[in-house]
Amino acid sequence: MGEKDDFAKGILTGALIGGLIGVAVGILIAPRSGEETRAELSEKAKDFAGKVQDEYDVLYDKARRTTDTLIHRLHDIEETARKKADELAAKVKS
Repeated sequence: MGEKDDFAKGILTGALIGGLIGVAVGILIAPRSGEETRAELSEKAKDFAGKVQDEYDVLYDKARRTTDTLIHRLHDIEETARKKADELAAKVKS
């Protein structure tokens, strides 16, 4: 499953970078004054940063939930293993 996640992250990263480059080129070749162009670039950069932060938050939350689930499962396995070991030790003693 890790390879799929890495692939998806790569696609997402590529799409975000490609979109940013496309927007920047479009703004730079548009017939505007330098001040207007800088203002629009600044606005687009802020929008992009917000989208990146949102995506990061989603991925972080997903990773956190997955980690919590894994820890819970490991605790369950540990508890089961201890019970089995105690049962086996009791059988050996008797």
